Amino acid sequence: MFIKNKFESLKNRTSKLILANSNIFTKYFLLFAAIFIIVFTVLGSSLFILVNNYTADERTQLLKNNTASVSNTVENVISINDMNKSYSLEKELICETLSTISQSIEADVFVCDLDGNIIFCGERAGSLPFSKNMLACSKHDNLKMSSNIIESVAKSGEIVETTHILSLQYFVVGRPVMSDGQMIGAVFSLANTGVQTLVLEFLRIFLVSAFFCLILAFVCIYYLTKKMITPLHQMSNAAKQFAVGDFSYRVNATGNDELADLGRAFNDMADALDALEGSRRSFVSNVSHELKTPMTSIAGFIDGILDGTIPQDKQQYYLEIVSAEVRRLSRLVVSMLNMSKIESGDLEMKPSNYDISDQIIHILLTFEQKIENKKIEIRGLDNLKQTYVVADPDMIYQAIYNLFDNAVKFTNENGYIEVVLNERNTDIEVSIKNSGEGIRQEELSKVFERFYKVDKSRSLDSKGAGLGLYIVKLMIEMHGGRVIAKSDSTETAEFTFTLPKQFSPIYKKEKK
Repeated sequence: MFIKNKFESLKNRTSKLILANSNIFTKYFLLFAAIFIIVFTVLGSSLFILVNNYTADERTQLLKNNTASVSNTVENVISINDMNKSYSLEKELICETLSTISQSIEADVFVCDLDGNIIFCGERAGSLPFSKNMLACSKHDNLKMSSNIIESVAKSGEIVETTHILSLQYFVVGRPVMSDGQMIGAVFSLANTGVQTLVLEFLRIFLVSAFFCLILAFVCIYYLTKKMITPLHQMSNAAKQFAVGDFSYRVNATGNDELADLGRAFNDMADALDALEGSRRSFVSNVSHELKTPMTSIAGFIDGILDGTIPQDKQQYYLEIVSAEVRRLSRLVVSMLNMSKIESGDLEMKPSNYDISDQIIHILLTFEQKIENKKIEIRGLDNLKQTYVVADPDMIYQAIYNLFDNAVKFTNENGYIEVVLNERNTDIEVSIKNSGEGIRQEELSKVFERFYKVDKSRSLDSKGAGLGLYIVKLMIEMHGGRVIAKSDSTETAEFTFTLPKQFSPIYKKEKK
C-alpha cells in the first residue's frame, strides 16, 4: 500500500508536469517570436535609419551635382536681360535639359529669377519658335521661392536644406546663376524627402527574411519541443504502470543530453523499485510465516496445557518452547522497530567508552547452547584483549549479536567460528568467520540489502526475515564505520566491520 501510494503520487506529479508542458511549444515559440520581434524592430529601425540617411546623402549629392551643371549651362547662354519668359532657342534648350535631368534624377529642377518667380522648367519644354513667350506651366506658375532662400543662395553660393512646399517636405539644393559677376537668378533642385525606392526595397527584403526566419523557427521549435516532451510522456506512462504494480515499463532513453540522463535515472529507479517490491513481497511472506508459525505453536502448547492434553510432567518442556518462541517474536519486532527508527532518524544514540572484547564474549555466551548442540569450535578467544571504543553499546551489541546469530545458523556440524579483533591507530576491526557453505560471489553485494535472504533456495534460514545483516550495516555506518562480506571459498564465509575509536556518527537526527 505504501509503494502504491508513492506511485500514485508520482503519477499525479508526472501527469501535472505533462499537462503543464502540453503547450510548451506555444510558450517557446511565443517567447522566441517576442524576442525576435524586439530584436527585429531595434535592428530594423537602426538599419532603416542608416540606409535612409545614406540614401538621403546620396540623393542630395546627386542634386548638388546636377544643380551645379544646370547653373553652369544657364550662365553660359543667358544674360541678365534674358532672365524672363520670352521665347528663345537657348531658353527652349535649357527647358529641355531641365526636363531630361528632372526625369533622370526624379527631382524637380528649375530656374527662378531674383524675385523667386520660376522662369525655366522642364514643363515649358516644347514651346514653338513663333511663340513670343514660353509655354505656361500649371505646376510652377503659382509657385514662388521665398526671399529667404534666395538670400541664402546669394550669401553662401550654395544651399542644401529641407523645406515645406504645399504641405510637403522637400530636399532643396540651390545654386546662383551669375552673369558678369552679378547674380541674375538661381537654379533649384527639389526632391521629396519621403522614403526612397532603395529603402523600400531594403525594407521589403528585410520583412520577407524575417517571415522565413519565423517559419524556420516554428519548425525547429516544434521538433525540439516534441523531442523534449516525448520522454516526459513516456515517464508519465511509466508512472501509471508503476502505480498499478507493473514495473516492466521502461523509458526509451537515447542520447547524452539531460533528458536522456533523466530517462536512464527513471529506469534505474524502476529497477530498484522492482527489486524493492519483490523484497517487500518476500518480506511480507516471511514475516507472515515468522509470526504465524510461533503463534500457532504457542497457541497449541498453551491450549494443550490448559485442557490437559499435555501431561503435567511435560508442561515445563513445552513452556520452555513457548518462551523461546516468544523471544524469537520479540527479536523480530525489535528488529523491525530498530529498522524503522534508524531509517526515520528517530533512534537516539548513547555513546560511551567500553571494552568491546568483553562485549563479544558476553554475546557468545548467549549462543552457548546452540554452539554445544552443533558442536561448533570457537577460535580466536585466546587472542582477544581489552580494546576500548567510544560507541553506543546497545547498538553495537545488536550488530555483533546479529553477526554471531548468522554465523551460528550457517556453520556446519562440528564446524568452527573464528573471531579476530584488531586494534589500529584510529579504529578497530572485528572479523567473524565461520565454516559451512560459502556465499556466491554474485550474492556478496546483496547480503546487506533489506529483506534479502541468500539461502532462499536452501531453507537453512527458514526463521529469518532478511533484516539482520541490513540492520548491522545501518548501525555500523551510523557510527562512521563500514562492514563487508567475504567468501573466498565455498566452505567459509566472513563478515568484517570497522569502528572508529572516537565517536563520529554519520546519521544525525534533525531537530524539529
